Amino acid sequence: MKCVLLPLGVLVMLFVGASAATAATCTAQSTGVAFGSYDTLSNGPLDSTGSINVQCDVSTAFTIDLGTGSGTYGQRTLTGGGRVLDYNLYTDSTRMLVWADGTAGGDVSDSGTNVSVTVYGRIPQRQNVGAGIYSDTVVITVSY
Repeated sequence: MKCVLLPLGVLVMLFVGASAATAATCTAQSTGVAFGSYDTLSNGPLDSTGSINVQCDVSTAFTIDLGTGSGTYGQRTLTGGGRVLDYNLYTDSTRMLVWADGTAGGDVSDSGTNVSVTVYGRIPQRQNVGAGIYSDTVVITVSY
């Protein structure tokens, strides 16, 4: 079993390798979800994306699970200066299926040698929060 932690802004990756019986060797990289400026008076949500890239030396099936970060799967939270800003991460561009760990919601399974998976983020509209820098750390687990 191999574990690698990568700093990713909003996302942190935990890479879990397979047993010695599996011939594949995989690496993973990711780009965090960076929302930019949030307008508290906007009538629409603020959406953004990030990505998780999995590269294996042979075609390999894998699953990507996300942790809860500072909140829960139902509502993740960005924190800054003692304040909280609600957000969530999704497996789909319609932002209907929350990305979780497979037991509490959706996860992503795929296979191949070089696969890029998009992480869809959303901050709901009209949250009354003060100006500041808000962040969260979410653990990404890639299992193969």
